Amino acid sequence: MPVAPRLLIYVPAAALALAVLPSCGKSKSPTAGSSPSPTPVAVPTPTPIPSPNLPGMASCTRIGLGHDGGNLCDMRGPTFQDDVVVAIHELQNQQHQIFEDSPGGVIIRSPGQFYVGLIEKLDKKGLCAGFDGEELQVKASNEFNDQYALRTSRGFLRTDASIYRATCLPAAFPTPLPPFPPNNGCKLASSLELTCTRETSSYYPDIERSIDDVLRTRPELFDFTVSSPGNATWPGVKDFHAYHEAIAQSMIAKGYCSRFDGEEIVAKKENRFSEHFDVFLGEGFVRRGEGTYRSTCWPAAF
Repeated sequence: MPVAPRLLIYVPAAALALAVLPSCGKSKSPTAGSSPSPTPVAVPTPTPIPSPNLPGMASCTRIGLGHDGGNLCDMRGPTFQDDVVVAIHELQNQQHQIFEDSPGGVIIRSPGQFYVGLIEKLDKKGLCAGFDGEELQVKASNEFNDQYALRTSRGFLRTDASIYRATCLPAAFPTPLPPFPPNNGCKLASSLELTCTRETSSYYPDIERSIDDVLRTRPELFDFTVSSPGNATWPGVKDFHAYHEAIAQSMIAKGYCSRFDGEEIVAKKENRFSEHFDVFLGEGFVRRGEGTYRSTCWPAAF
């Protein structure tokens, strides 16, 4: 997906130091009655924030944005179906954890990893690919793009001829990126998700520990005289925003990037994926247990 380059303009420390040095003269000693020039203080060079690196960036940036509006879409025939099927087979051979064999067929266990993997493989072939939430989109120019449906409503992989859905003229993707969410001080590059689904959580134990931390160190945020009707160990929450921010900060202290997105705690350790947790019951109580885990987003959602 195309991303405008982000330029960081800064003056190197050496240049700043030169700017404050006195001009050269015949004598380097201060004249009588004058004060010595202050010793220049080196200014540290700012650390540039990494630019976003989204799947498919190379080919999609080269080809450019599509035209989303007034596109003619029909079934005139697939152009990239062989490329897509080859990429699927490569992914099956290289990333077994994404798939699961079953009597009914091959189940896609992680749709996010599946679509990100396909987009990256097609990108290496010079094809721009994207995912619109339902179908894989592929183009080699802005003249047209193909649409492919690769996953059934029950989560099974499709690779037969019926995966081809339409060809759109002109190409309908990618559209301009939305603003990147605030990163809450994270040193990783900003990121945007392609798709989010429930998988197996890797971060849940640390979310539980963070709730424990906040209950212990920030008791003023809670009303311990009441508790959830479903669990007596889930107290009331007095300050909704402070509670969530305290949990995000606890996750940051554990080595995560984390933020509260207004509904859920989002956490990541890399930009491949992020996990999302709902730690608040709508009735006004702390939510705990495995039900806090909501989804995994590929790539990371911030």
